[in-house]
Amino acid sequence: MFNTEIYPTTAVYILVFLIFISIAAIQLLADRKKKRSKNYYLRYIAVMSSGVTYNLVEGLLPDQKFGVNIIAQNILAWTIGVLTAYHYLMYIKNEYDLTLFKKKISLETIGIFLLLMLIILFILPYTITQSLEHSRILFLGFFLAILCLILLGIFKQQYEKFRKHESTVFKLHDVNGFLAFIGLVSLPTTILLFGDNQLVEQTGFSFGFFVITVDFFLHNLRKTTKQKKLFQELSTRESEILTILLKNPSLKYSEISQKLNISEKALSSHLSNIYKKTGLRNKKEIEKLSTSSRELLITQYEN
Repeated sequence: MFNTEIYPTTAVYILVFLIFISIAAIQLLADRKKKRSKNYYLRYIAVMSSGVTYNLVEGLLPDQKFGVNIIAQNILAWTIGVLTAYHYLMYIKNEYDLTLFKKKISLETIGIFLLLMLIILFILPYTITQSLEHSRILFLGFFLAILCLILLGIFKQQYEKFRKHESTVFKLHDVNGFLAFIGLVSLPTTILLFGDNQLVEQTGFSFGFFVITVDFFLHNLRKTTKQKKLFQELSTRESEILTILLKNPSLKYSEISQKLNISEKALSSHLSNIYKKTGLRNKKEIEKLSTSSRELLITQYEN
């Protein structure tokens, strides 16, 4: 299309993504005074922009007309693809409160590991053997196995959330969390099964971006839905303490007691009541909540 390697379907995905980004940008300008809304819009715009970049680069490269070594073009395209997948993973992990591993592993560590494996399992073998087929089987096969194992855990997590939630909009959010991860799993799967079939590959991964877009447009509805609130049975002081923890979960108890001008013993008593009433077991569980989840809970309380 347009004398390039881009398929018409890929061009459509790029156009639709740009429309979504434009809508989000308009909403961002409208709600620019609301810090929490601003951060949410910016995160969405960033991940959708990476989706545009992915579709554009994967659609254009490799192309002999560019006069650049094909191996170099493929390495560039694959590197951008991996970075996009990592950015997408960061987004859905935070948006849907996904636990990827039993042990806490930072996203930075995952990113470094991903880049190292890209070099070891793809770039080096491809540079040495010049076989794209063998190199991508080695790299993608390794990560597909990991993603499939994680997928089982994601299904269990989202199913448990689905059962607990009463509101349809929250149930849909839980389902979409699983579907969004399916979108990520589809990326290595389609490449391994169909090779350089741009239509299948771009459609599979773009599906994930459409899923998170559904949740983006339902974000305000989730904020206003009369969901059973975390603060419902808390006293004014307990709600105040929990709000502080949600806004800044890294605060030490001594800092919270000073902030509220109460003793640490009184704070401990309040926290004990908070954990009993909310079902949260400890401060670590609050820290594990994603940024978007904490923002949503605070918004529900403030409303």
